[in-house]
Parts: sequence; C-alpha cells; structure tokens
Amino acid sequence: MLDLFAGEANVDVESFQWSVAMFRNKGATEAIKRANDYSLRTYYPFKRNKFGDFVPLWRNYLFIEFKQQLTLTICRSTSNFIKILCIPDDDGINHPVLVRKNVIDDNLRLVQQGKFDDIEFRRKYYGVGSLVNIISGDFAGHKVQLLGDIPPNMTGNKKIPVMLNGWRASIEIFKLAL
Repeated sequence: MLDLFAGEANVDVESFQWSVAMFRNKGATEAIKRANDYSLRTYYPFKRNKFGDFVPLWRNYLFIEFKQQLTLTICRSTSNFIKILCIPDDDGINHPVLVRKNVIDDNLRLVQQGKFDDIEFRRKYYGVGSLVNIISGDFAGHKVQLLGDIPPNMTGNKKIPVMLNGWRASIEIFKLAL
C-alpha cells in the first residue's frame, strides 16, 4: 500500500480504506453487486443534473473499500475492469493509491450543497464604465474601463473601445473569454 500522507502529523492509518477502481461501460455496477456479496463498502460519486436526477460525477471510477486480495479479486472478476489506480514505488512495484475515509464524507457534503450540480452557464453583462482585466496582449495584467457595452449574447469577437489611464484604445474581446 502507498501512504500518500506519510509526512502529515496525526494521520490514522485506519482512515485509509478506499481504493479507486476504473471500469469501462457498466463494469462499476457489476463490481458494486459483487462487493455487496462480501460486505465491502463502495461509493460511486454522483451529482444532480439540470433535471434534478442523480448521475455519475466520474462515470468510470468507483471508490471501493480496500482489503488487499479481496478488493483486487472482486474487481478483476468483473467484466470491463480496467485497473486499480496505482503509483509505482522506487523499485517499480505498483501500489494502490488509498484515499482517506473522510474524503467520501467531504464529497457527500459538497454534493448536498450543490457544488457539482449542472447549471446553465449565463454570461455576465458588462456595461459602459465596467473595469475588466486584460489577460493577454500589450495591456496584459492591466485593468481597463469599458467605453462600450458587452452584452451576454455577444456572438463572435468584438472590438470594444476602452480607457486606460486617460488613454483611449480598442481591445478585441473574445467570446470564450467572457
């Protein structure tokens, strides 16, 4: 086993109980059924889509309780199993990456808060007088004042008059940068 938190103080080794398995298609569903037969806990990260339905957050990944041989046997005997996420040590031997127990609790807390939920992306409206930060070009790193409006439904790229320290100029706004 690889302890990624070996340098941290007050780490309880018992809290490392989840490994991460990777599957194709519906292989994770099969692994969950087999793990339940052996009383191994599993966790499938999820979120709510814009319709309020629960959907996988990372479709191909499954957190599964790690018990050295049992976990590997269950995963390997499941169709569409790809691998357990591992990191090689100095000798080139792969060891499963183990995830802390509280990671699942933190994920559930964030899901309940709606942090992963799908939302419709709405562009902001930038009116005359707004200050915007320039991210590339000659004025990169400077804030300029807009002398024209940038509506949320802007299509394509658009040149906008701006003012910087009393100087007037034009900058090109890219739709993807808004």
